[in-house]
Amino acid sequence: MKKTIEKENYLKTIYKFEEKNNKVTVTALSIFFKVSKSTVSNMLNKLVKMGFIDTMPYKPIELTSKGRKKAIEIISKHRLIELYLVKEMNFSVDQVHEIAEEIEHIENSSFFNRMREMLGDELIDPHGSVIPKSDY
Repeated sequence: MKKTIEKENYLKTIYKFEEKNNKVTVTALSIFFKVSKSTVSNMLNKLVKMGFIDTMPYKPIELTSKGRKKAIEIISKHRLIELYLVKEMNFSVDQVHEIAEEIEHIENSSFFNRMREMLGDELIDPHGSVIPKSDY
């Protein structure tokens, strides 16, 4: 995947919508990202070509297995970073989200594996969400 933060954020958002059993539509994504429907459609077309999502007219947007794996990786990184920032660096819970948003896009697997190792394989982030297992 040619890495772009924007693509990763779409995958992460689609996953979170699905996780909450919310229907993923162009309109829902347009509202969430505060962009036009055509902007969303353009990104979705790119994600379809990359094999990350399936979409059909008037049907909900769904992650493929490849897309789900990538989304879980991004979410795992984000939640792991938040836990690390709170537990090891003494940031408050309300400070960590924005920092994690920036760091989650790093592609170095040894960095995240080491972080997980240092945290003792904890499974819950500071907000109470499960940190999914990932190969990074």
